Amino acid sequence: MSLYYEPDPANENDPPLLPPILTPIPVVNGIDVFAKAIAVAGKSETGTVLYSENPEYVEVAIILSPEIPKIKCNQMLYIMMVASGDAIGALAPPEVAVTYAFPGFIFLNRGEAGLVKVEIAPSNDDQSIPDWMVVGLKLRLNNNIEINENEINADVTSLADEGGGYVSRTRAIESLSRHFLAWVSQWEDEGFKPVTEVWNKRREETKVVTLKSGQEVSWVGLDENGLAIVKSNAQEVFLSPIDIIEQFGDIDLT
Repeated sequence: MSLYYEPDPANENDPPLLPPILTPIPVVNGIDVFAKAIAVAGKSETGTVLYSENPEYVEVAIILSPEIPKIKCNQMLYIMMVASGDAIGALAPPEVAVTYAFPGFIFLNRGEAGLVKVEIAPSNDDQSIPDWMVVGLKLRLNNNIEINENEINADVTSLADEGGGYVSRTRAIESLSRHFLAWVSQWEDEGFKPVTEVWNKRREETKVVTLKSGQEVSWVGLDENGLAIVKSNAQEVFLSPIDIIEQFGDIDLT
């Protein structure tokens, strides 16, 4: 029996209990929650939280109405990542180390377990304010990847693999929502610096950033807008979280 358990486990059929400014909307298993949120973002209320009914993942997408220029919307990737780390830390056993890597990967004890994405309404002007923004998380609760029984894939893991099998999808969504709002509030009051400090402290230094072309680049840091600075062929290159597909292709968890 695990030393860590949920004394009042959630019924997976019940909607998560979120703070009043957030509205949970279930999405049937098999539908891409992030893509669904993008499709309905223009006609949805800010604070709408779409979540998958798939019990194997925490898959959520939050629809927002930005009040900042497009260029600064990049910062939301890191806000969601640090919020995810805090949410996992509040629920999982204390020995589970949560780390991050650009362009949005979340690792549990150095095994890939989650991915954060950000998308905004189309715009060619970095200083324009987008009509909407979607920030999403996909976190593997259980590891159902089919591998050879003689192989152990140490690079891929799940919350259950790391001792957090007792954490329900519902409780994870509730925790994530609370921590996300807390970080957004701090970001509004104190700016991006506290976010970058936590993100950099938890950055997984063992992971290599590889572009869509297959080229590996060396990490330099983050700028004030949330652009990742990497070095390629002795030159600094700025990578935008809201242009992930262009730079990295259509990345996703298995």
